[in-house]
Amino acid sequence: MISRGEYLYPMRRLTPPAAGLAAVVLVAACGLQPEDPAVALRQGGQATAALKTVTATVKVTKGTITFQGFKLVAATAAVRLPDASDTNYTVRDKDIQISFEVVILDGHFFFRPPLLAFSELTPAQAAQIPDLALLFDPNHGLPAVIPAGRNPQYQAADQVDGVDSHRVSATYSAEQIKGLLPQLSAQGDVQAVIWVGGSDHYIRKAVLSGKFGDNGTDSTVEVDLSGFNSAVHIASPTRTG
Repeated sequence: MISRGEYLYPMRRLTPPAAGLAAVVLVAACGLQPEDPAVALRQGGQATAALKTVTATVKVTKGTITFQGFKLVAATAAVRLPDASDTNYTVRDKDIQISFEVVILDGHFFFRPPLLAFSELTPAQAAQIPDLALLFDPNHGLPAVIPAGRNPQYQAADQVDGVDSHRVSATYSAEQIKGLLPQLSAQGDVQAVIWVGGSDHYIRKAVLSGKFGDNGTDSTVEVDLSGFNSAVHIASPTRTG
């Protein structure tokens, strides 16, 4: 029987007035009109809830978030809602940076370390690994959490991947952020900056900052979304060796 964490073992081997005026100038430059920040967040949640496919990337830009002894660097997931995803993780073990892949299909979890074949994980084993597909859960993911931010503030208009977007800040509780990803277990509130597409209203980027690093230390995570309703590739573990 495989013990918890043993499946990862092969990898060890291998607003002041002036600020408000500046925001208006930036909005004009981007071609967007200022939006009520609460409306922008609500539209972002609604648009994200309607997605069928999406690509999500999570990067740790400050602090350390560790699971199963590995420090998360980044993860990119191709997601086909509601029950399929293919995520490639980059993690660090001491001074070595390595990658592995996890595929979720119909409630089954398949893990592939470098140079080896897929093997199926138990739900308990899979729960130890950040599941980016949870970001799109209608009850606890971005569609539910983003519109519920406290004290939303309109910051400016930016371009994200060439798309004019509203930049909005808001505050979220530790429980709300943990609903997005259980590994983001914060000590206290989390500050977020969210970019919402001006025309399609998709959430294109979010930067979360709070005490959700190891041992409650300060950490920042960037979430980037792209490929909205585009074709995604999800590996078939039964045909991969």
